[in-house]
Amino acid sequence: MSDILMECSQQQLREMLDILNTNLPRRIQQHNFIYSYLFHWEKINANRQQLKSDRWNLRFYTHRYGKPDNCTLISLNGCGDYIVLCFTLQESQEELRECLAKTNLIQWEPKRMRVVCDENIHVMVKELLIQRSQKTNWTCTPFENIMYITKDKIAALQVDEKLPDDLHIAPLDAEKHAEFINNHWSHKYEKSLGLIRQSIDFNGGSGLFRRGEEQPLCWMLENEFLSPGFLYTMPSERRKGYGELIMKMELKRLLKLHNIDLFTFVIVTNEQSLKLHRKLGFEPATRIVWIEKFE
Repeated sequence: MSDILMECSQQQLREMLDILNTNLPRRIQQHNFIYSYLFHWEKINANRQQLKSDRWNLRFYTHRYGKPDNCTLISLNGCGDYIVLCFTLQESQEELRECLAKTNLIQWEPKRMRVVCDENIHVMVKELLIQRSQKTNWTCTPFENIMYITKDKIAALQVDEKLPDDLHIAPLDAEKHAEFINNHWSHKYEKSLGLIRQSIDFNGGSGLFRRGEEQPLCWMLENEFLSPGFLYTMPSERRKGYGELIMKMELKRLLKLHNIDLFTFVIVTNEQSLKLHRKLGFEPATRIVWIEKFE
């Protein structure tokens, strides 16, 4: 018997993009996630067994009998690093509720499992997660702002910071830099090295380097959501404006490559990050919640 979830074709995903485009900036997270998957379609689907990260082993599903305009969407990936995105434009949320209640495609066994959804549906989603997994150890993280910046604002950013002669900006290299970046990531976990390697392989990234040294002093790259992140500056190089400079450079690089508005995730209590984002021209679009289970 067919599952309630049906994998989305490229054409269905393109049609969803068109619908979500009329709902920007509020739906920029889902829009750019789908865009990123379509952009990397061949690279992801050509040989999934060779992907270094389960988070990049993506598939998108929709309600088998749903209305296309509702854009009901569930994304699933490899269970070694399991993240499920849940989304719908349907005001009643019935399509999404039915998908979560009936599908047999979501695997509940992975020890580490995270579900992301808009804040307005997180109560319903959490109730169904408890019901389906028969476990109550699901916790919600603090709300995260989806902060967006338009193409015009990115183009207008001034990059006039003068670097010392011994410093230069260069692309990140997965083989050379992923392990170093992973070791300095505050959210490092068992499978995060694969995520960082794959993210650099697929989306690139920028680093600030001292001439003659292999590892960066400051860096930024993008995850599978096409969301700039992982921003970090070595403690000895902070308060010099390098983080802001790298962020500007990455935004401009991504604009040249994709020509779309961009977004980032920022925890609502991270005032320092929010301040930097506002300074660069980011504005809040909506808020999301991560619902987590660890065993």
